[in-house]
Amino acid sequence: MKIHLLGKEAAIQIEVVSRIYPNSLDYWDGNWIVTRISIEIPGYSVQFSANLRTDELRDFVKKLKVMNKKLKGKASLENIDGFIDIKCEINLLGKIYWEVETCYPAGTGAVLHFNFESDQMYLENLIKELDEVIIAFPILGED
Repeated sequence: MKIHLLGKEAAIQIEVVSRIYPNSLDYWDGNWIVTRISIEIPGYSVQFSANLRTDELRDFVKKLKVMNKKLKGKASLENIDGFIDIKCEINLLGKIYWEVETCYPAGTGAVLHFNFESDQMYLENLIKELDEVIIAFPILGED
C-alpha cells in the first residue's frame, strides 16, 4: 500500500510494508508499521525505511479531511521516532503550503528540511490512500 503526497516539484511516497509486531494486539506494540519512504525534490532523491504508527496516520487523515472540507486549517503527521514530520496549511483559494522534515537514522542522522506547495485537488487522493491504509492496518487496542 502506498501513500502519495504530491506538489509542485515534490513527491513523497510512503509505502506501508507490514506491522512490526504482527502478532500483537496491544495498543503500543500492535500499531507500529514498517514503511519505506521515498522523496523526490529538486536536487535530492531520498529513500529510507521508517517505523511509523497507524494512529499517527489516522490523526493526520482526520485533520486533512477537516482542512479539505472547510478550506482552512492545518494538519500534521508527527512521527514519535522523528523519521518524518509533515505540516501543512491551506488557504481559502485551495493552495496548500507543506513543510517537511526527515531524519535518518532517526534522532542522530542526516536531516532534510524542505517546503513545497500543492493544490487542494491532490488532497482527495491522499485522503483516500490514508483511509485505505487505516482499513488494511486498523488501530489495535483502543478502548
